[in-house]
Amino acid sequence: MRTILPYQENPALREIASEIPLADIGSPFVRELINDMKYLLAQEKFGVAIAASQVGEAVRLFVVSGKAMDKHDNDDEEDEDDDGDVEEKKKTVKNQKRHTPDQVYINPEMLKMSRGKKLKHEGCLSVKGKWGHVLRTEKATVRAYDEHGVAFTRGASGFLAHVFQHEMDHLDGVLYIDKAKKLYDDKPEE
Repeated sequence: MRTILPYQENPALREIASEIPLADIGSPFVRELINDMKYLLAQEKFGVAIAASQVGEAVRLFVVSGKAMDKHDNDDEEDEDDDGDVEEKKKTVKNQKRHTPDQVYINPEMLKMSRGKKLKHEGCLSVKGKWGHVLRTEKATVRAYDEHGVAFTRGASGFLAHVFQHEMDHLDGVLYIDKAKKLYDDKPEE
């Protein structure tokens, strides 16, 4: 079982990751890597995505947590209320149980990014104890292969666009701390 390595001990985080040959997508190595990454991501309280380089494998692969997507979708729904009945909508959303599967992106390629940018609050499983603000585009479109070797394109705005950019940076040897406009230490839990 792999583990998430701290950035100071993980040279793969500073490498430009190699593409996975399409014929290798179903290989035992890639299947095991994906399973390890999904498992590790599920163990993290605040983790929303993980790149292969974070576990020491400099290959172009990342996984976005389905549970994080469910939580974020619910947060968005709570904010969008045009009939004034916020409390009733919150109850309905909290009672909905979504089970979005983790999303696997193999050999992802950024196709489009919007011009509009915003500072986004950001952390990283490889940089424990720190947070920062990073300027990210508001929209992004990625083309990739899933764990079955099927090509797909996914456009996103807001939260998911932010995640795409963070993970693509990992695959290009860049950490958010390299781009952060402001960094600060995590506050200890009381």
